[in-house]
Amino acid sequence: MENLTLTDQERAAFYQKITKNRALDYFFVFDNVPLHFIYRDKVIPGELTELEKRNKVVTETLWLDAYNINIVGNAAYPFLYRGMVLQMALQTYLMGVKYFVPAAEDSNRVYTTAEAVQTNFNAWMERTGWVILENSRKSTPKASWKSFLGNPDRTVRIGSLIPVGNQILTEIIVTWSKDGVLKETTFGVVLLYDVDGTVLMDRSYIDLDNWPSSHGRREQGTEGTGYQPQEAGVTDRLYDYQKTRQLEVKLSDLEKRNLSIIEDKWLEAYNIGFNTKIFHPERFRMQLPPQKCSYNLKIAKEIEIIVKEEAPDRNMHLAMSYAKGNQVVVEGIISWSEKGVFRETPFMSFLLLDKDGLIIRDRRHLTLQNWPGADKMKERLGL
Repeated sequence: MENLTLTDQERAAFYQKITKNRALDYFFVFDNVPLHFIYRDKVIPGELTELEKRNKVVTETLWLDAYNINIVGNAAYPFLYRGMVLQMALQTYLMGVKYFVPAAEDSNRVYTTAEAVQTNFNAWMERTGWVILENSRKSTPKASWKSFLGNPDRTVRIGSLIPVGNQILTEIIVTWSKDGVLKETTFGVVLLYDVDGTVLMDRSYIDLDNWPSSHGRREQGTEGTGYQPQEAGVTDRLYDYQKTRQLEVKLSDLEKRNLSIIEDKWLEAYNIGFNTKIFHPERFRMQLPPQKCSYNLKIAKEIEIIVKEEAPDRNMHLAMSYAKGNQVVVEGIISWSEKGVFRETPFMSFLLLDKDGLIIRDRRHLTLQNWPGADKMKERLGL
C-alpha cells in the first residue's frame, strides 16, 4: 500500500504540474473518486454531535433554499439571519468591518431540532414572510433578489460541508450563464448558529473577480469604492464576535494531531521557510477553486519564492482553526507592505492530511485583487 503510485494516464489526468479552467467539481470530486480508491484511503468525516447533525441539515435545506427557492424578495433572511450578520471577508480592505452588527443577546431561545426549525420557518412565512415578500416585490429589488433577477439561472450548491461545534464550514459552487456561456465560481463560508437554528454570523469568502452580481474589478484606493485605509489588526476584528460565541469542541486524537501540525509546522513553513517535508511529495495539490487552478508541490514552492521576492516582509497568522476527521480548516490573515503601505487580506483553507500526518491538499479561497505578488503569481500560473 505504501508503494502505490499512479499510472501515466492517471497522472496525466490528476497530477499535471498546473491545471487550469477545470470544472469546479474537479476540486471536490477528485478528493474522493478515484484517487482514494487508488491510494486506499478516504476522507474521514469525524464523529458528529446532535448539534452538529442539526446544523448540517439546516444548512443543506433551509440555508441553501434561501439562495435557490426562497430567494424572491430575500424572503427567508429575516427569519434565518438575526440581523446584519453577513461578513464579506475578502472585501474587508474595501469595506472595513463596521457594517457587521452582532445580534442582540436573547437568552429565551431554546434548542430546536432541524425538523422544528423548518416547521417554525413555514409558520413564520404564513404569519409574516409572505407579507414581507409581497411588499418587497412592490419596491426596488435589493441585495440577493436584485442579483438573482439579473442572473435568473443562477444556482447554488454545496461542494463540501464540515460541522464543528455550533459552526458550519462549507464550500459553495455557484453557476450561471452570461451571453449564453456557462459560468461558475466557488466561495468558502463560515456559519455560526444559535441554539434555535438561526444564523448569528455568515462570513463569506467571495472573490468579486468572478461573481454573477459583480460590476467588475474594484481597484484598491479607487475613488468611490469605499476603500478603507488599512491598519494592522483591522481584519482580525472580523473574528472577535465568533470567538465569544463559539462552543468548546472535544477533539479526537487524530484531530488533535492534525490541528497541531497545521498550527505549528504548516504555519512555520509559510513564515520561516517553505519546508516541503510536511507535504506529501506525490499527492499534494494546492487548489485555488475561485481561480480554477491547481498545482503540485514543486510549483507551490516556486510560487512561495515569487511571493517572498515581491513581498519579503509577508507574514501569515491564523485567526481561526478547526479540525474534524482528517481535515483541518483555517482562516488566516496575510500581511505585507507594498510601496511602503501596509496591506493585509484574509483567506480560508480546507486542508486534508493522510494517516501519517502529511498534507495532501490545501484548497484555498482568496482574492488575487488583494494578495502579495499577485501579478507575478498569475504570470507563473498562466492565469
